[in-house]
Amino acid sequence: MKLSRDYLIIFAAIGILTALLFNNVILPLYVNWNDEIRVPSLTHTDLTQARKILQERKLEWTIKDTIFRRDIAGGFIMDQYPEAGQMVKENRKIQLTISLPPDKLEMPDLIAITKRQAMIALDRMGLILAEILQDSSDQFERTVVIEQSLAAGLPVAPGDSITITVSLGKRNLKKTMPTLMNKSLDEAVKVLEMNGFTLGAVQYTKDADLLPKTVVSQSVAPGKTFPRERVIPVDLMITDEF
Repeated sequence: MKLSRDYLIIFAAIGILTALLFNNVILPLYVNWNDEIRVPSLTHTDLTQARKILQERKLEWTIKDTIFRRDIAGGFIMDQYPEAGQMVKENRKIQLTISLPPDKLEMPDLIAITKRQAMIALDRMGLILAEILQDSSDQFERTVVIEQSLAAGLPVAPGDSITITVSLGKRNLKKTMPTLMNKSLDEAVKVLEMNGFTLGAVQYTKDADLLPKTVVSQSVAPGKTFPRERVIPVDLMITDEF
């Protein structure tokens, strides 16, 4: 019995010495190696616990991104950079991606981003993209979001349905040359400008049957169409003064 007790005491002493050696020698060497700190694993811990772990290792933190997951409560670490196990210098900022609480959701601004970017943003927040509409736009290029069913900044909840409208590109806008015959020069210039055309050269001809400065011919035939953005100067011939 005495021999067994002596063995028990010896094993206990060895266990205590091993624990002290691990806590005071091995663990510090693992965490700090050559003046560097090994990044701890923070994923699936809450933000409060993660902050405590980082403070103990003299590391700082910053929130890189937020993401919504229906099966995870708000404030949990979803991802980190640098990854666990990497060696970094003291006071290095660890970038954290945390889960977003459902009661903190606001509708994001999707206008002027691509359809794909909008889909990713909605998915991260647990919002459902119910429908994608399409419309022409002179302001936004193809596949860029031009409208959203809920304005940015308004409160939303996971599972809400959102509709977006994406651009088909510029409309095929055209302009049509008006009839300028028998109009005065001043009136002809106004009509040209109203229809997106510009005045070109002006020539004179004599015609005793018409008032002075009356249009008798135009260089572009009435009814001819052009792209809206194209600059079209129109030459006119008008009657001379008596």
